[in-house]
Amino acid sequence: MFGPAYFLSGDSFLKRSAVEDAARRRLAPVFSKWIGREEIKVRSEESPSRLDVSERVALLEKMAPANEDAGQEVLIGRSSGGRVATLFAMRRPVKAVICFAYPFRHPNSVLEPIRFSHLAEITVPTLIFQGTRDTYGAIEITENYALSPAVTVGFVDTDHDFDLSPSQWDTVAQKVMKFLETVQRRLPAKGARFDEAFYLRTHPDVAAAIAAGEYVSGEHHFKLKGRRKGRRFRLLADT
Repeated sequence: MFGPAYFLSGDSFLKRSAVEDAARRRLAPVFSKWIGREEIKVRSEESPSRLDVSERVALLEKMAPANEDAGQEVLIGRSSGGRVATLFAMRRPVKAVICFAYPFRHPNSVLEPIRFSHLAEITVPTLIFQGTRDTYGAIEITENYALSPAVTVGFVDTDHDFDLSPSQWDTVAQKVMKFLETVQRRLPAKGARFDEAFYLRTHPDVAAAIAAGEYVSGEHHFKLKGRRKGRRFRLLADT
């Protein structure tokens, strides 16, 4: 049995309530309590969809326990709810974070680092399920965004709506349970790994510098210089 689970919905909850319903049916029994959108709304006397991300993080800070359950919460977020969950986890300890359809980039807007930059530094075990056809970030997220070793990525054949078939949800739930068991046993989760071969193929000057003894690896170069200079890289995700 895990501590309380908070389900943090996206902005279009009224159209996507089936996501919480499907997750609750499969996952709620393993948590001491399931705190969903409606309970959050009642407790806060405010509809989460009317608040921006920073306001929702502040609201969650007021709601999260300061007793023996503190740090035992599992945050489950869909779309912008994933942003709320991961930002909260940067401020206060939680057991784990699970995201469905994380909004890395709005398809009709410029790149906004505020959406994803913290994912390179997060230390809480985090599992992100992303649709292979998600316009807010699909397969390319492992190449275009820096993710910390605490982050594990899985892909599902769907879009940003995260409208899954029952069998797809069963598979996702099984992977979530395996992830949570790993966290509970305090084993290192299998997260996204730096694609060394891709980086060296793309940047032959780095390969030459490694041969000359200037760097230990491509990842070493990327952390010291490559990230700052915008070098192209790729991560190998757990699928």
